[in-house]
Amino acid sequence: MSVNRFIGRCMITLIMLTFFTSLGFSAEGDPARGKALFIGNISFEEGGAPCLACHGIAGVGFAGHSNYGPDLTAVHENFGAEGVAGILQSLPFPSMEAIYINRPLTEAEQLDLAAYFSQTSQLSVVPSNAILALQVSCLVIAILGITFLIGLRRMRATRQPLIDNQRNLVNKGGLQ
Repeated sequence: MSVNRFIGRCMITLIMLTFFTSLGFSAEGDPARGKALFIGNISFEEGGAPCLACHGIAGVGFAGHSNYGPDLTAVHENFGAEGVAGILQSLPFPSMEAIYINRPLTEAEQLDLAAYFSQTSQLSVVPSNAILALQVSCLVIAILGITFLIGLRRMRATRQPLIDNQRNLVNKGGLQ
């Protein structure tokens, strides 16, 4: 093998390694893919339910919070990397066992979710009570606004003819 051919093969190998690394093929997991798996934008390979169906997490908006399971924003901070990996591997909680017993997470999905959870601990946790209060407040304001707008139209349509009739009677001399 000539030196030029050897250098050429080394360059191709380096380019391929750089390309595959930039695509996210790493042993640490892809946090963006982990977020997509958590939210449900990407389905789990075995068909399990997305995490967002039961759990809330900061950074996904008000509509993306569920109260069945605990908020997972600080799960990495609370359990550490090894704890999160162990939980994702064994899913030791009874409610999760029933869902994932026949649909285990693949190793790549576990790594991606763990990478996502490692980033969420920097996000601020929004209490679920505050979310509910905000949603109820918005609903009440919307209902009151619609009622006010309907009432304005109705009052004008009902009251104005009565006033006009009264004025006509006064102008014609019918009422003193």
